[in-house]
Amino acid sequence: MKRKGVFLLALTLLVLLTGCWNRRELNDLAIVMGTGIDKIDGQYVISAQIVNPGAVASTESGKISQSAVATYSMRGSSIFEGIRRMTTETPRRLYFSHIQVLVLGEQVAREGIKEALDLLFRDHEVRPDFYVILAKDTTALQILSMIDPLEKIPATKLYKSLETGEKAWGSIVSMRLDEVIADLLREGVEPVLVGATLKGKVRTGSTDISSQKDSQPNLLRYQDIGVFKKDKLLGWLNEEESIGFSYITDKVDSTVEEIPCDKKHKIVVEIIRSKTTVNGKVKNGNPQIEVSVSAEGNVGEVACPKDMSNPQTIYKLEADVEKRIREKIVSAIHKTQKQYHSDVLGFGQSIYHNDPKGWKKVKEDWDSKFTDLNVKVKVDVRLRRTGKVGNSFIPFIKKD
Repeated sequence: MKRKGVFLLALTLLVLLTGCWNRRELNDLAIVMGTGIDKIDGQYVISAQIVNPGAVASTESGKISQSAVATYSMRGSSIFEGIRRMTTETPRRLYFSHIQVLVLGEQVAREGIKEALDLLFRDHEVRPDFYVILAKDTTALQILSMIDPLEKIPATKLYKSLETGEKAWGSIVSMRLDEVIADLLREGVEPVLVGATLKGKVRTGSTDISSQKDSQPNLLRYQDIGVFKKDKLLGWLNEEESIGFSYITDKVDSTVEEIPCDKKHKIVVEIIRSKTTVNGKVKNGNPQIEVSVSAEGNVGEVACPKDMSNPQTIYKLEADVEKRIREKIVSAIHKTQKQYHSDVLGFGQSIYHNDPKGWKKVKEDWDSKFTDLNVKVKVDVRLRRTGKVGNSFIPFIKKD
């Protein structure tokens, strides 16, 4: 009996102390921070930006000896094939669990992004919380190969710039992988993705650290929002239309509105809070949408001879800001309705939630219904502060 007990104990220990049978040593992995997918001449071009932990540590300690990242690319007839082919060049196995951003080329987006999203969403090693962006007027490889003076890892620059810009400027919208897939599956809404473009002369990063220190960096900026129909890119909203989109979809944390007071001067208002409600319903077989925006702001810049201590001046300025916001919202609605016929604004989703029975009546013909949809827009703006001073000193500067 005692021998049987010892045997059972030994068997239990064998089960519990098997160790990490599928462990992978860090030195055997190439940690991918950013991935790009382009399509050229009918083939996919897969890019992977791999971090060099030793180089990152050395730059933090002040000893610069090698590049913090290496960007590899490979062609393939499929995305999966391109990733596997890349192992013929990389000295380590690609590891995608820490990916921060996926960059999709414009050609890939216009032909359809479902294959790229399915691969990364299906892989058990990949977390679906990374950002998805578009390469506008350039390639995903060039976006990943840019040099930035503040961030050693370009993919981290893309990640942080997206989060920072979204909080401070209304034309930038961040979308994670799971959010994009959700918009592809939900009724009454189509997905959008923000575009990234390079300004100035396009040049790729060099592994020569001295040349990186002396060279001028590429200027990468997020610009315009890509409008999709299902999984295919149709076109772009410009900056003002993108801000209008953000107001409608309640994605404005903060932004700036400029109000001209004459041909040369203007007043700048900082929007510090914004809340949008979209109410949708079907009445007599016709869908109806009402967009209500409530915003608060501060006066940020005054270059006009206006008496900011006069309440009437503030009331007039509030009305002008309301008009400006309404114009941006209407322009976004008009372009998505008349040019793209794509409900990226989520009006159908609003009807689905607020009037489920009405949605069932119009969803089969929603594309044509959306194009002719009558949308009421209400904007209310309240200015809270004018800054440390009231009137501007600019009109009182002494003249020769």
